Amino acid sequence: MTHRFFVEQDILEEVALRGEQAHQIANVLRLKAGDQIKLVRNGTEALVVLESVDAAEVRGRCISKRPVDAEPHTRLTLALPILRGDRTEEVIEAVTQLGVSRIAPFVSARSIVRSLPDGKRERWTRVAREAAETARRGRVPVIDEARDWDRLFERLDAPVLIAWESEVLRSLREAVPQTAQLSLVIGPEGGLSMDEIDIARAHDAVTVSLGPRNLRSETAAITAVALVMDVAER
Repeated sequence: MTHRFFVEQDILEEVALRGEQAHQIANVLRLKAGDQIKLVRNGTEALVVLESVDAAEVRGRCISKRPVDAEPHTRLTLALPILRGDRTEEVIEAVTQLGVSRIAPFVSARSIVRSLPDGKRERWTRVAREAAETARRGRVPVIDEARDWDRLFERLDAPVLIAWESEVLRSLREAVPQTAQLSLVIGPEGGLSMDEIDIARAHDAVTVSLGPRNLRSETAAITAVALVMDVAER
């Protein structure tokens, strides 16, 4: 298996990797000159032959490029409450593999965790990158800064669907449109208040049901993303 790495710089004919990636290639994977790796940026995958390998710097030559065919056609943004412990990381790992394009953390009235330190957000970004590499995707989901509920909808791509436990008439599957982009909102463990639903509806968001059973936020997020991607990608 050829190892894949996401890079932030454009992939030119001559390639140089430093820092954590050089360390991984040289000391963890123990690759050598003549071995091949794949570099990914903005939906394009490049095959690179290594020419020199050192823990400080790895250099190589790009021999081919191609579009990544595993990247979803639908751009899905997931708005997710900040969960306790490592639960958010578990959700990010799963939904990245399922195809989410952006993750928008938020704080609402009944949220238990009410802040997102920079260090934790950086950790989430690393989790997303590793999950995208595992899934052989062409892009790493963007992790937004946390927002309060009142300002959340300014950043969400329309149409917006909100999983709400009090919705009984409209299922998520019925509500997913055939569109190039959409947003999905999952509420916190304590649920969403009627005032918050009113704010969302004022921004043209649509409430949907995930079924008759009460789900934890992390279960709801993963289940809903899988369903949306299944319907949207048909």
